[in-house]
Amino acid sequence: MKIRFRNIIVLLALLIGGNSCDSFLDVQPKGEVLEGDLLKDAKGFENALYGVYAKMGSMGLYGQNLSYYALDLMAQYFASTGNDDATPLIQYDYKNTNAEDRFYNIWCEMYSNIAYVNNVLEHLGNFSPSDMQFYNVYKGEALGLRAFMHFDLLRIFSEQITVNDGADGIPYSTRFSLFAPDVLKSKDVYKRIISDLKSAEQLLDNEELYASASPNANFLKDQGIHFNLQAVRATLARVYLTEGTLDSALYYAQRVIQTSGLSLLDYTEIAGDMAGKLSSKETIFGIYSKNFAEPVIGILHNSQTFYSLEMRYNIEQLYQINGTGNDYRWGAWYTYNATTEKWKLDKLTDTYVLNNTEYNRPVGQIRGINMIRLSEMYYIAAESALKLGNYDLALDYFNELLESRGLVALDERNPVETLTVEKITDDRYKEFVGEGQSFYHMKRLNLDILNIEGKTITADKKIYVVDIPSQEFEFRR
Repeated sequence: MKIRFRNIIVLLALLIGGNSCDSFLDVQPKGEVLEGDLLKDAKGFENALYGVYAKMGSMGLYGQNLSYYALDLMAQYFASTGNDDATPLIQYDYKNTNAEDRFYNIWCEMYSNIAYVNNVLEHLGNFSPSDMQFYNVYKGEALGLRAFMHFDLLRIFSEQITVNDGADGIPYSTRFSLFAPDVLKSKDVYKRIISDLKSAEQLLDNEELYASASPNANFLKDQGIHFNLQAVRATLARVYLTEGTLDSALYYAQRVIQTSGLSLLDYTEIAGDMAGKLSSKETIFGIYSKNFAEPVIGILHNSQTFYSLEMRYNIEQLYQINGTGNDYRWGAWYTYNATTEKWKLDKLTDTYVLNNTEYNRPVGQIRGINMIRLSEMYYIAAESALKLGNYDLALDYFNELLESRGLVALDERNPVETLTVEKITDDRYKEFVGEGQSFYHMKRLNLDILNIEGKTITADKKIYVVDIPSQEFEFRR
């Protein structure tokens, strides 16, 4: 695996600051990942984990490719005429050189970051909970992050397991070394992902530790930008749903809904809630990033650049459906450009950066990338309950989500509408624009895709599976 392990001892600068952020963000140190001398005390492990989060927020990973760009182009949200980077992704031409390079870089950067996590875990093996107060937190976050990153690689580079239960998977890296792990079967990768997440859940499930921590314990502050206990459980809900273990998916989605302390936004709060920052009520896990805003403005907000993205041809029709209520997401997330006569996605546009008014940013607002939000747990609970035969429970969860977005509950419409997986899918597509989740959902259900030209693309392995980079196998010879 060409993961550049020889160059693994690097410095990852995490630019922290901003006079509107709270004290934790003001003092958070730079994240670093070093081989030995850093990982000798609590501060060293905290810095190393900050470095892992910083790398996740880079443009090559969740700062662009795995949020609003590559995966959302593949989900057919955007058009970009003449854009040689975007067109192969829209057309599922994964053999195109630009597409190949993009996915090779995703592969390398993700496995490099996994190696950094393994470095943390290996050095934690030299200590015990008696040596460091937050030992279990460091280990729990690291195990959870390792599973999270492997899961997204699996979702890109392997067949959907419910379509082919014997599908080849990906390597599951657990060592910080030049050792290249074998490519496992998909089902075996799932076992390792779930094992890491379950271990992380046990380590992080300690309310007394958090309650007894000193107010100066900065690492435990702003848990929304850590892979916290609720992030672990939410990821387990994702994993079990994708694997097809619906009872477990429902269980974990319900646990997050009932115990996270979060709540769905009221429809009046939607405008600006995700505009370059973590959602005020719904973020389960996000990545702090000051660098996310400017590329978003250049690609999604601006209309006159070669690389800007315009919304698909029928985007307004998806939201404006007579008799369903007023979908507040439409007015909150989209703007019309009269010059180009195209709709633009402004859901992620940070207006404080756009207007150069950083001094007006509210205290405590955290700039960054929403990775898992509470609304997803409602979709997972609704779909799982529906498929398990508990229609009333499924309807309750789905209606609550609809009403939070300004829509009328299905059983209150005239005429009354029946909940189906197709209705859940349609609403999910509207909800997760710009967040890199819709392509995964299409793949999981093996859906035919209506592309940006209004043509139906038949579900096929060639559409839904990106080949593991050829360099991976050349390195093994």
